[in-house]
Formats: sequence, C-alpha cells, structure tokens
Amino acid sequence: MSPLTLRLFGPGVLTADGAVVRTHSARTLALLSYLVLEPDRPHSRTRLAELLWEGVPEASSRQSLRQALYSLRTLGGGQLRSCLHIDSEWVQFHCHATVDIDVTRFIAAVRSTDERVWREATALYKAPLLEGRHLEACPDYEAWLSAARERLHALAMHNLGRLVVGCIARAEWEASSGFAETMCELDPMSEAASQYRLRIYAATNQPQAADAEWSRLCSLLRQQFGIGPSRETAELYRALSRRGDGPRMPETAMPAGDAGHRPDAPVPVASGDIESIVRAGQAAERVHAFSQAADLYDRALKLMQQFAPVLQERLADVLLLHEAVLERLGRRADQEQVIAEALSVAETLGDAARVATVLLRRAGAYAYLGRHAEACRAAERALQIYRDLGDLPGEAEALRDLGFVHWHAEDHGAALQHAREAVALHRQMGDLAGEATSLHNLAEIHRDLGSPLQAVQWFEQALRLHWAAHNPAGEILSLFGWAHALRQSGDLRGSTEKYEASLKLSERNGERVMHSRALHALAMQHVAQGALDAALAHMRRAIEVDRAIGYAHALGHDLVELSYIHALRGEIAQARVALQEALVWFGFTEDTEALASTRTRLVELEANGSTPPVQTALRRGVKSHLPLSEGKVYCKFESPAGRQVPG
Repeated sequence: MSPLTLRLFGPGVLTADGAVVRTHSARTLALLSYLVLEPDRPHSRTRLAELLWEGVPEASSRQSLRQALYSLRTLGGGQLRSCLHIDSEWVQFHCHATVDIDVTRFIAAVRSTDERVWREATALYKAPLLEGRHLEACPDYEAWLSAARERLHALAMHNLGRLVVGCIARAEWEASSGFAETMCELDPMSEAASQYRLRIYAATNQPQAADAEWSRLCSLLRQQFGIGPSRETAELYRALSRRGDGPRMPETAMPAGDAGHRPDAPVPVASGDIESIVRAGQAAERVHAFSQAADLYDRALKLMQQFAPVLQERLADVLLLHEAVLERLGRRADQEQVIAEALSVAETLGDAARVATVLLRRAGAYAYLGRHAEACRAAERALQIYRDLGDLPGEAEALRDLGFVHWHAEDHGAALQHAREAVALHRQMGDLAGEATSLHNLAEIHRDLGSPLQAVQWFEQALRLHWAAHNPAGEILSLFGWAHALRQSGDLRGSTEKYEASLKLSERNGERVMHSRALHALAMQHVAQGALDAALAHMRRAIEVDRAIGYAHALGHDLVELSYIHALRGEIAQARVALQEALVWFGFTEDTEALASTRTRLVELEANGSTPPVQTALRRGVKSHLPLSEGKVYCKFESPAGRQVPG
C-alpha cells in the first residue's frame, strides 16, 4: 500500500497513490490537523467536541466527534489507524512511518542542528497552514488555527534568517540572496529580510539594488500602514550608505527624523489588525527570532500611537514586550527610550504597580550600561512602591533586582543583604520556586566573593527546592553554578560531573540556551585538562545549538573559543576561518569590544600562527541574568571577549 500523504501547508489535502482522499467533512480535516499539530498530550473527547462543534448540544457534538474519528480511522485503507490512540475519554495522535505529513517533517527539520536539514525545510513551507479554510462558528478553533499559523510562519522566517546569516558569514552571496528573497516572498514587509538584503547589496557593491530595496520597503509600509521602517532599519541604511567599501546611497533617499513616513491621508487601522501584529511578534519571540519580533512590536506601537484609539494599558503592555526583546538584542539606546515611554504611560494612568514594574526594567537596563547609581534609585523607588501597596511578590522581585544591581556593581555587601531579604520574604509567602532561585542568587554572590565552598552549600539547597517546586529551568541553572563553584575550588572532576548533569537535564527539557552554555563550559573544561579532541567536539556542538536557536551573542564568542582550540591543536587555517566568521557575528550584534579583540587575534594568527598567552586573560566572567517567572536569576557566564549582555 502506498503511503498516505497529508499536506497541511496550503488548503489541506490527503492523497494516496496520487489520488485525493476526501475526508468526511471540513471538521474532520480540522480535527486531524489539530491532533497532528498538538501531539504531545492526549485530548479529552469533551474538549474536542466543544472546540469543533461549538454551540451544538453535547449529545450531538459527541456523536459528530465519534463519526469524525471513525472516518479518520478508515481513510486511505486505514493507514491513520495506527496513528490514532483512542479510548472512551481521550484521543492522541502519534505519527507513523506510513503517513507522510509535511508539517511534521517541517517542525522536525527546523528543530535540527544540521544546516542541510534547514535547507530542506525551506522547500516544505510554501503557504500558510490550511490556507483559506475557516470554521467561523467555532471561535476557539479559529483562535487556535490563527496562533498555529503565526507560529509556523515565525518558524519558517527564523529558519530562513539563520540560513541567510550563515551564508553571509561564509560570503556565499548567491545563496544568501536566494534565502533573503524567499523571506520577502513569504513576508514582503519583513524588515529583517530587508536588512539582510541591504547588507548583501553593500557587501557585493550593488548601490542601485540597495536603493531599490529601501524604496520597496518604504512604499509597502506606507501603502499598507501609513508608516515608515523602524529606526534600526533606517540607521542600517544610513550606515551602509557611508561605508567606504559599500554602496553610495543618496542622502535624498534617507528618511527624516526616526524614519517615520506619515502620509497625507492616514491609513485606517483596526485594533484587530494591531493585535494580529502583536501576536506575530510574540510568535517570532518564541522561536528566538528576536529581530523580527522587535520590528513587529515597533510597527504595532506606531500604529497604536498614530492611527488607532489607544488604550493606555495595552500601549504600556506592548511597550514592555518591545523592551524585553530589545534587551535580548542588546539594543540599549532603543531599550532606554522605550522604557521612558512606558514609564510616562504608567504614570499617566496613575497605576503604581505598573510604574514599579517599569522602574525595575529601567534598573536592569542601567545596570548593564554601568549606570549603577541610577539603577539603584530606580530599583529602590520600585521597592518602596511595592511596600506601600503591601505587594509581597512585587517586594521580593524588587529586592532581587536591587541585589542584582549591587552584585553587578561589585558591591557584594549590599547584594548579600538584599538577597537574604528576598529569601526570607519568599519563605514567608511559602513560595518554593522563589526561595530556590533566591538561594541560587546568594550562591552566585558568594562565588563572586571567592567563597566557592559556601556557594556550593547554597546551590545544593537551591537544587533541592527546585526539584520540589518542579522547576527544571532552576535545576539546570543551579547545577551549572554549582559546577562553576566546584571548579573554582579546584575540584575538576566534581565540576565536570555537574556540567554533564546540567547538559543532560537541559537537553531533556528543551532548555537550548543552557544546553549551549553547558556544552561551552565542558569544552573549556576539557581544554584545561588537555583533552583537545573532546573540547573540539563539545565546542562544535555548542555552535550548532547557537545557530539553531539564533543565539547570536553567544555564537561569536563560541567561534573565538573554537579558534583557540584549533590553534592549540596546531590547526591554524581552521582557527583563522573561525575568527573570520566570529567577526561577521560580532558585526551583526554591533559588539565593538569583541570586534576589536578578535581582529587583534586574527592579526596575530596571520603574523606567526602562535597562540598568544593573552587569550586566557581575555576570558572573563560576564555577569548576567535569566528572567524566570519568580524573578531575576543571577548567572555568570564565561566569555573570551565582549560586553555584558543578558542571558
């Protein structure tokens, strides 16, 4: 029997032997699509009936569900029977080798760390999920379908984006241009795609093509929304026009002010259109496409402020979404401006709790900028607001943020005091997760003070509470910190065991950022022990994960470390290639400090191929944080060069 083929990208069609296999009804196909895209858990028959037969009496909806499931089990000679696990109350889908499903193959491909598989994924996504199909009488299903479409579109754009950047890094201009073109075909107004094309045209000396791309983007945004490109795109266009080795773009093509193009007759925009853009931004953020998310949030904010009746509460929410993504991208100047706007909105609303939330964002941003006095004032003001409101969770969060500012400023006494106060407050509230991560923060401060044995005790306590609170992300972080503390105390064997435990747990729970960091730490551990083959294997795996999730900040640093390992092995040509690619990534993240140090290393390699002793001195701990639901968790990652960025 020929395999059954299910194509859900596009209108949705089942085929066998090249012939279309018709489903019992549109709802039967909708049911199959839902089960295929939500395979990780069983679904109750009650929920499925409510989802797809909304408003229908319960007895009738349950009967319709039974008919749809019977139809699916018999389609194509019964080939779906082995995929459908059905009992009296539950239904779950497990893909079987006899059924070829495009969406399933696409998701597996984009989750891979193999670039060849990413290229295959580009051929699978050619149209939105179930394009043109709707069940208008079922709003819950329609909401799910819309979210699934946004998620898959974001995955497709993210996959293409990482292929573009990889090709740019290797100077494969034809391939990079092709992937960027596909991005524009899927989303003609994607500013991320336009930015890639501008970079490609600059590198290949095509000034007219760059001008045409800028004009195309401006025209589309004006026609559709009555706005101009984002500040980042405009600044990139300006910068490329002034480079000596790039195109000479005419100043007359530059936008005025912040690149806003306000038409004579504003385009009317519905609030639903704006919310759709916000949801698309959130979908992009979930797949680590942070540049794409930032552009979408920026677009939504322009529309909210210019053309739509603005609910100030919603405006503040979207401003904070935008700020969080800008922090991930390290765009500090833009982040500071957005925080100021959010604070103004919160103060206008007279919402004290919202003001405190924004003040904590400001404290974090100022800490990374080295403006610790201003950061302390912002966090202290937030702390007082929460105390005045009697908001204990808010007070605990403010204490953690205030402790972070002092830790970042090397004021360990104040950092310890606030961390202890946070631990006590979480205990008072019975918040296990909060207590665990506050203990973790105490451990990180002691580690920074040069007290690794004390840090080990706190990490061990934190780990037990993470386990009790079912918090795997916290477990991974505390295992990772514990490993650092053991290494600091000279216990290399114990630290290796803890790094490996962190690696296994991060892999099992899909925590890919920590998976990358654990691989990096193990690689450098092997370097310290002289096991260069193992170090090389771990660093290559770390770089594969960095590429897969678009972890641009880590990728440049890991490539420098890869170069260092190659140089230790006497592989000077490979060391040079890794440094050259690192330069490209540092250019994307605008990390001037890392660019300078990497160029120096490249010159030294070109001169004599030696490994300079300053390489180890360049590797330093970077104070950072990870934002978990219970608050800020302190982390200290190793980096061979570069500025401090949040985890």
